[in-house]
Amino acid sequence: MEWKSPYIVYRINADKALEEVFWAKDIKTAKYWLTYIAQPGDVLCKTPIHPAHSHANPTPEYWSHKESSGTPCTNEYVWRKYAQQKVGEVQFPNQQQSFPVD
Repeated sequence: MEWKSPYIVYRINADKALEEVFWAKDIKTAKYWLTYIAQPGDVLCKTPIHPAHSHANPTPEYWSHKESSGTPCTNEYVWRKYAQQKVGEVQFPNQQQSFPVD
């Protein structure tokens, strides 16, 4: 499946894999979800169809994450350190797995 959403939220699931949990078409919706609905450790990424994506590779790029305190944080190093403790080195997928029906 090609990328359909400019923003995507991943969660590290019980199988120690990144799982898509939310898709957003705009930053306002993405930030709301990250702030009020996401679980600590969830990571918000911009996908390759986002205009600010670097296009250095075909995978999503970190935007921000939710900390254990419940607040959003924009520090990729901190999130990667957390993720490494959970699953080891994290590799974002090179395609979107699913997308909600509009």
